[in-house]
Amino acid sequence: MSIEKELNKIKKGEISDVYVLKGDQDFLIKKLLAALKESLFETEDEEFNYIRFDMNDTSISTAIEEAQSVPFFGDHKLVVIDHPYFFTAEKKKTEFEQNLDELTAYLTAPTEQTTLVFIHSYEKFDERKKIVKLLKKNSTIIDVSPLSEKATENYLAQLIADEGYGIEGSAFKELLFLCDYDISKLMNEVQKLFLYSAETKQISLDEVITLVPKSLEHNIFDMIKYIMTGQKEFALRLYQDLLKQGEDTIKINAILISQFRLFLQVKMLQSIQYQQSNMVDVLKIHPYRIKLAYQEVRNIPLSKIGASFDQLIENDYLIKTGQMDKDLLFEFFVLKV
Repeated sequence: MSIEKELNKIKKGEISDVYVLKGDQDFLIKKLLAALKESLFETEDEEFNYIRFDMNDTSISTAIEEAQSVPFFGDHKLVVIDHPYFFTAEKKKTEFEQNLDELTAYLTAPTEQTTLVFIHSYEKFDERKKIVKLLKKNSTIIDVSPLSEKATENYLAQLIADEGYGIEGSAFKELLFLCDYDISKLMNEVQKLFLYSAETKQISLDEVITLVPKSLEHNIFDMIKYIMTGQKEFALRLYQDLLKQGEDTIKINAILISQFRLFLQVKMLQSIQYQQSNMVDVLKIHPYRIKLAYQEVRNIPLSKIGASFDQLIENDYLIKTGQMDKDLLFEFFVLKV
């Protein structure tokens, strides 16, 4: 089910008895829950009639009992269940037994005054289970996985337009880049830009660069570009700047290892004609990270990526065992590549 279509239905008061939010995009989950609260509750009712359970430390029987009880000082109740691992093939040891017979009975005949929401942040269901088949039959399933690049761009552009703002094309691209196409980050940063540009209603590239901070990962991505293109002085200067900001060499090296591992994987998949969409399926990484890596390694020999990765692994060992000075090792790595 499309999230926008379902949000429109909720705003009209067309609310299902049972929802399954499948995915882990926190912003979308919060948006749906907020829409349900707004539609179901008067302000004073919410505190008593919004209840959330985590199946890692609570039994489903407790949650079902709450769902079946009468709302307190209100007409409706919203019960949210996190980590319903019993819909997957996962085996989990707990101090209590998950009585799925009670859940089966509830899904067959839900309580009219309660809306039950499962936050299913797992990759997939165990389709062999009877409870999963019943759940799919008797619930509204909404995809809250991370949005695609295009969907994220469209969502952000529509939001900016709806708020009465304009944004330069270069500023729009930079904002998406700095936030890694993460809708939660984008929503936080765009609010700052709205406040800063309240008088002009126009967001510029300079404002994005000034107000949206670069993450450590982005700084290290810049560092890798400097290293791989022979701009060693810029790479070392950026390294020193990061140290002044309180970052640690071990942490910087660890992120470099992670990034070069991704480069290595993408380069190897490129060599056997894998497309970016296939790489996402194989590596289980956000499409935007795959896109950046794909573009970055296109003109870098596999041997150079592999040698750099091996050196970083060795440096990690030498630093952690105290065999060499960490700053000297890092500088030697930059100069050697």
